[in-house]
Amino acid sequence: MLLAIDIGNTSVAFGLFEGGTLRQNGHFETKRARDLEELEASLPDSKGVDAVAISNVVPALTQNFFEASRNLYNQKPLWVNVETAKIPLRVDDPREVGADRLCNAVAAWEKFKRAAIIVDFGTATTLDIVTAKGEYGGGAICPGLEMAGKNLAEGTAQLPKVKIEKPKRVVGRNTVECIQAGLYHGYIGMIDHLVRLSIKEEGCPMKVVATGGLADLLAKESKTIEAVEPFLTLEGVCYIWKRNL
Repeated sequence: MLLAIDIGNTSVAFGLFEGGTLRQNGHFETKRARDLEELEASLPDSKGVDAVAISNVVPALTQNFFEASRNLYNQKPLWVNVETAKIPLRVDDPREVGADRLCNAVAAWEKFKRAAIIVDFGTATTLDIVTAKGEYGGGAICPGLEMAGKNLAEGTAQLPKVKIEKPKRVVGRNTVECIQAGLYHGYIGMIDHLVRLSIKEEGCPMKVVATGGLADLLAKESKTIEAVEPFLTLEGVCYIWKRNL
């Protein structure tokens, strides 16, 4: 039984994989991982876990997860990085590629075996390319939708923080509707534009999938996203673990 962990800036997701099949999953706020006791209480029961693999974009939490893996499961974790991911990288500096983006690229290639674009609606909204040769090909990074809404409220005197959802109309008739319209429809337009330009630049058909917390909400309206893969990053952790057996 593999415990796959994806440490993000806002939340930590985990999944228990048996024979490559996801059997159980969960998540908790990343801030809980700053305290080792809270972290250990948040992770799943140790029964049956005989391997741990971790994707981490919060370096300050590395030691706590290392200790939790040892204390709870008596395991030394496999860390996702450019060496363990074992994917060709078409980028200027491989060290700049986040572990979560490596996981998404590996999972997309293993699942589809074709050129692909992965849109990850996380704390940051990222767009990642998998080339027709199976390379990680780069991509784009934008502020996450919830981050944009929060910063808009905090950076202005009179604009409120709003719930991220599809508004009744594009042309808002009150402040909340106006902000929701700008965030929801604006982000969908941005993603569709980036996807179309990326496909044109790559010069080949590409499968477009979405993952991350807001993927379901935004994919419904997108003209380019073909499917939602809610556990893509965790599946990438599992695939990378298999590559290192």
